[in-house]
Amino acid sequence: MENAFERLNHDEVVYVEPENFNNLDVSGTFKVHDLISAIKKYLGAEGTTEENLYGKGLDCEVLKFSAEGWTKGKVRLSLEFCPDEPEFPLAEIYQQFEQMQSNNS
Repeated sequence: MENAFERLNHDEVVYVEPENFNNLDVSGTFKVHDLISAIKKYLGAEGTTEENLYGKGLDCEVLKFSAEGWTKGKVRLSLEFCPDEPEFPLAEIYQQFEQMQSNNS
């Protein structure tokens, strides 16, 4: 299921039950960039430009399990989505239908 996650575009629309975000300043339906802006405000990163927060990234250091010490780099926010039920492309369904039809002939 982890591989089914895809990064959402900043203009796509998300609906989340309002009680799931009781500490964030967002309504139930919002664009991805609005949620990231609310997270930025919640974290106290209001002086940080949105381009740095989820574009170029913020300067940071990371201590990874696989590294020997701190590694300098950048970190950025993104919102990813994984559907509860996988979507099947129509072309794939049509191809399966045609195979069934040819097998029955």
